[in-house]
Amino acid sequence: MKISGRRASLLWLFLAGALLFSCATQKKVTPKPALSQPRQYFEAGEFQKAIDSYSTALKKHPRETVVLNEYVRTLEETKRLADAAMVKKDFASAEKVLVLLGQNYPQFKPVEKSLSFTLRDLSQQIIACHIGLREKQAAIALQGVDFQKTLDIYRAAFQDYPGDARLAAGLKKATEDIRRQADRALAKEDYISAGKAYFVLLRNYAVYEKLTPPPSFSKGTLEEGIKNCRTPLTQKGLEQYRKGKLTEAIALWQEILLFDPANTEIRRAVDTATAQLKKLKK
Repeated sequence: MKISGRRASLLWLFLAGALLFSCATQKKVTPKPALSQPRQYFEAGEFQKAIDSYSTALKKHPRETVVLNEYVRTLEETKRLADAAMVKKDFASAEKVLVLLGQNYPQFKPVEKSLSFTLRDLSQQIIACHIGLREKQAAIALQGVDFQKTLDIYRAAFQDYPGDARLAAGLKKATEDIRRQADRALAKEDYISAGKAYFVLLRNYAVYEKLTPPPSFSKGTLEEGIKNCRTPLTQKGLEQYRKGKLTEAIALWQEILLFDPANTEIRRAVDTATAQLKKLKK
């Protein structure tokens, strides 16, 4: 009986050991979340692949804190890259990242409450990028003295975002800058540059006339500016015409038509002088 009891005890010990060994073995082979790959994707700037990898890892390990934390950390870092690009006025790069986050936002549901931003935040920042990019383009056009392009950019932007206060302020500033450049050119007797600037503002008056507050000048101010440019050029043209210098007279009057194209008197003068020049050359 004693021997049988000892054998039974040994058998139970063997079975218990085998069970513990089996549990230990199972514990060792339990797969751990693989997070190195999505992090590598992020660091390489492949944000879509990083998001997809974290989403896959989270589906496999929905209760793993490390997966949740890493996912949130990567999303926040991605958002900060967009914010930094906006500060640098690199609106194209910022918009690209923000749009990517917005398109993937449904995947963030498991960690949404841990994020510092919402889908609405992303949408508002994307709009800010659109407006910022338009403002940047307008500033470049203004610096290049392409006044018509400057106003065209704002016109198109207002069609997309009517009533936007930031656009309104930018447009008002642009019109004031153009007017100041026109005034400076007039003071230097650069009548062609001044006249063209006044004319662009006059021709596009409907784009900005209803701004609140309105620009500091009126239609009458612009028409007076064009007159102040037209009068001296007309007089110089007449002086050249009377001296028989038809080519010079025609050139001066054609310059007037650049900023006063509807001036029928100047157009007739050009036609008359051109016809006379042709007869002299025969």
